[in-house]
Amino acid sequence: MYVNKKTEASQRTRAALEAAGRELFETRGFADVGAEEVVALAGVTRGALYHHYDGKEGLFAAVAEGAMQRLHAEIAQAATSEVTPRGALHRGVTRFLELASEPALQRLLFVDAPTVLGWPAWRGLDDRYGLGLLKQGMRLALAGLPALQADVSAHLLLGALIEAAMWIAHAEAKADARCQAEAGLRRLLDGLLAASADNPAFSPGEP
Repeated sequence: MYVNKKTEASQRTRAALEAAGRELFETRGFADVGAEEVVALAGVTRGALYHHYDGKEGLFAAVAEGAMQRLHAEIAQAATSEVTPRGALHRGVTRFLELASEPALQRLLFVDAPTVLGWPAWRGLDDRYGLGLLKQGMRLALAGLPALQADVSAHLLLGALIEAAMWIAHAEAKADARCQAEAGLRRLLDGLLAASADNPAFSPGEP
């Protein structure tokens, strides 16, 4: 099979830059990493960084997106170990908090990313990779009810998950914060499922 050598070289350069960026951003944070350090670790030129990512901020955005994608892929994988939709949702919540509490991912996604990317762009990442997963889980758990009803619950749960992760990231007693957050999220999830099941005729605009 023919392989375009220029394309192959470009892919190698991007992979090297993203690997270097991930290592540095996760361990030291965006503000304490210089562009020269990134290109030195990646073994490429500064020009390559600007050509592919338009600078350190663009590289950070790519690294953050990759991290968000991996985060939700791991959550989806964990959820498959459960036999019921409700169990899968609970397992997903637990796995999300486990991963979001890891120092490297926590620094990258829940401390630096909202500031570096800006809230709308960062929120868009979570919508792109997490919201669909939650909608699918809610629709399965609320099978037989209107899809919109499940989707509303998915939006509410996603917002709570994001706030919980950010609260834990900035808490002094992180272990305690995580325990409290998980307990609260489990109650919220059970409440959303119960409320939706008790109100099957829900429609937009209803009191």
